[in-house]
Amino acid sequence: MAAARRGEQLDLPSFLGSGGAAVPPLLYADDMVLLATSAAGLQRQLNLLQQYCRQWGLTVNIDKTKLLLLSGRRTQHAAQQTAEAAGLTFAGQQLAAVTSFKYLSIAFHSSTCLAGAAAPARAQLARLAMHNCRTRCAEVGIEAAPVQLRLFGTMVDSVLSHGAEVWGVQLAAKAACCHRGSAGSAAEKLQLSYLRHLLGVRQSTPNAALLAETGERPLWQRWLRRAAKLWNKTLEERPGSLLQQALLSSVQLADGAHPLAQQSWAAQLAADLAAVGMQLDLQQPAPVDLGELGEAAQRRQLAQLQEALAKGGASRLEHYVHNVVGALNLAPAMFGQRETYLDAVRRRQDREALAQLRTGSHWGAEETGRWTRRPREQRVCPHCHDGIEDAPHMLLTCPLYAPLRLNFPDLFAEPHPPHRFLRQKPCRLAAFAAACHQRWLTATVALPAVPP
Repeated sequence: MAAARRGEQLDLPSFLGSGGAAVPPLLYADDMVLLATSAAGLQRQLNLLQQYCRQWGLTVNIDKTKLLLLSGRRTQHAAQQTAEAAGLTFAGQQLAAVTSFKYLSIAFHSSTCLAGAAAPARAQLARLAMHNCRTRCAEVGIEAAPVQLRLFGTMVDSVLSHGAEVWGVQLAAKAACCHRGSAGSAAEKLQLSYLRHLLGVRQSTPNAALLAETGERPLWQRWLRRAAKLWNKTLEERPGSLLQQALLSSVQLADGAHPLAQQSWAAQLAADLAAVGMQLDLQQPAPVDLGELGEAAQRRQLAQLQEALAKGGASRLEHYVHNVVGALNLAPAMFGQRETYLDAVRRRQDREALAQLRTGSHWGAEETGRWTRRPREQRVCPHCHDGIEDAPHMLLTCPLYAPLRLNFPDLFAEPHPPHRFLRQKPCRLAAFAAACHQRWLTATVALPAVPP
């Protein structure tokens, strides 16, 4: 920066709306990023760095030093060619041009938006962390669901969401607007995969049911909260600080005419908040109320569930709403608090059997008939031939399980609709569900083969 103040032409990028203030080189420990708007300006910066290193006896690892074009080309091939044509050198050695690079563990790409580059890279690292987490749980015999959920937050999400307050805002806006409650990013899929494995349910289990059962917030809500905290922190910075200049530029660059992926960070955050029913005035910046944000996000999560129901064809979700939650009990408060059986039931086999019945991802013909695309009305119980073999049928009416019901008289002391039946003592419910599954397995082996 001293050289720039002396008048040397370094072609540093400048903050918009800050009187032409230059963006300085980025320094963190021994990592450095030099930024320039021209190849000639960047070469002059490299020459100054070489002089400084020679003066103080420092060395630069040329093998790890890369040249990346961040904008100006639509394809990575064109970006690669442009960067190579610049022919930039350090200490007489030509720098290798690349199309992607990680700085402080965040991936940047020459022709992809920040979210498109960062999220898959974080998911790839987090997938390894998730496998390590599962392996460690198996080694020490950890089956308790609350412990596994805490370990996900500590070992997996800390890797998965690193830097998400910056790169996650675009994905959060997309997910908040989607009726499925997920933007379909690799990072979000990883979280949902972990929850399915924890509950022992299939890939087709509705996202809304997974999140409601476990009490976990979807990643988009976590990312949005982190982004809002960064916004609030930036507003508290001293006027003229580097962070405030960056925010002011981001506000100045906001332009609703462009697609979300091409919007500035501030514009994407405003879109996130608008998706959950909150407004962010970029012309008069004010702190975001985090408590209000949490409530608004839960309301949006409930609205997404209702939108998915209204589209039709979501029979598993309909089962979860009507037979597990109870249609009259739908409320934002149903999210964010895990179901009691996950805390109370330690035996994995029992917990999984109950989770499968609750989520509709069970062993009955209603579910297995989907695999052969059999019409729902033909998925009749093969044991009693009296109705579709769904969760309420197996739990409450099928004679196959009548002897088991005698062993659990406390659960059947009085008639209950399914959603009230499933609100009884979780340990007893889980033991009954596991016994039903075992009884079904034994009876199914003895059944004659039935043509599809």
